[in-house]
Amino acid sequence: MGKRGALGAAALGTALIGFGLLRNRVRRFEVIENSMTPALRPGDFVLASRLDSAPLRGDMVVFPHPAKPSLSMIKRVVGVPTETVTVSGGRVVANDHVVAEPWAQGALAGDFHWTLDSRHVIVLSDNRSLPTEDSRDLGPVPLTDFWRVGFRYWPPTRIGGVR
Repeated sequence: MGKRGALGAAALGTALIGFGLLRNRVRRFEVIENSMTPALRPGDFVLASRLDSAPLRGDMVVFPHPAKPSLSMIKRVVGVPTETVTVSGGRVVANDHVVAEPWAQGALAGDFHWTLDSRHVIVLSDNRSLPTEDSRDLGPVPLTDFWRVGFRYWPPTRIGGVR
């Protein structure tokens, strides 16, 4: 793609993001803690799109804290609606299958068992060595006001998609 084409693509991308922000389909969030390192670090700014359906396993999502709705949390979905999810021996098991978690860092402590209905998910922090709140403390999280994180736009040295 030539210089002119790259500029056109950038302009189109900027216009689409602007349109999404205006239509309340895209929001920006600032990361303020280490619970999602190394994927996200404090000082990262990300864009997220509103979810109209249940997230997929592995999605990084932003949602309101169940007990403190003014506080937004960023976590990883490891259990999706209608699954039976167990945490035991440092592993996550969903419907009797071990969940591959290439994003996870540190040991996963505790033993938990949840049977999810169609309106809840299980979320965990990526950085498991830190004492941060996730479904091990909160239990199943209701699917209200969920946003899928897709792109980091700050700092400039870390611009790009997130997974």
